[in-house]
Amino acid sequence: MMSELSEPLENYLKEIYELEETKGQAKVVDLIEAFSISPGTISKALERLESLGFIDRSTKRIRLTEDGRKVAERLIRAHRLSERLLTDILEVDWIRAHELAHRLEHIWPEDVLEKMDRVLGNPATCPHGHPIPGRIQKEGIKGTTLDNVQPGEYRVVMIVKEREWILRAVEDLGLIPGKRVKVEGMEGRDVRVEVDGKGMKVPIEIAEQVVVSGIR
Repeated sequence: MMSELSEPLENYLKEIYELEETKGQAKVVDLIEAFSISPGTISKALERLESLGFIDRSTKRIRLTEDGRKVAERLIRAHRLSERLLTDILEVDWIRAHELAHRLEHIWPEDVLEKMDRVLGNPATCPHGHPIPGRIQKEGIKGTTLDNVQPGEYRVVMIVKEREWILRAVEDLGLIPGKRVKVEGMEGRDVRVEVDGKGMKVPIEIAEQVVVSGIR
């Protein structure tokens, strides 16, 4: 059955997995937005995936089947390990690494992925904080977006959407995973924070993309 899956269909499965990871569920409108395609195109793709047994639409939501989840998790693992290889070993910018990983995720044999994982020291997440499947439990990445926390000390856990403008903005602000941040409160539509002793305002559209957890 795997041989019947084209690269675009694999990408749909991966996106459904990531939407479940960040939003709790995948909706058709989310897929249309993610791939900038027409409703008719996504409808045909979903019909194909359902006929192959990779998704279930018997309820009103799109759900990955066990086979669909296996394919998606392998792609996600390959993508996030590729990002780690590019950033940690080859020192590639994390934006370019994300773009290159979209191509690399489809070509790595399983034995190469295993070796890559060992060389990288079995990382728990990608550079943007998203968990590598099978490495950490879902509850291990829980947090709150920066626009929804009370004043206090936090640590950046994850960047929700790995779009270029978002990654560029959080990098410029120093809000990368692992960084400590002091939240002072809202100021209009901005979140006032302090990072590395420097006060700054984080626009709401960026704050919504930065997941943080409290420091005890």
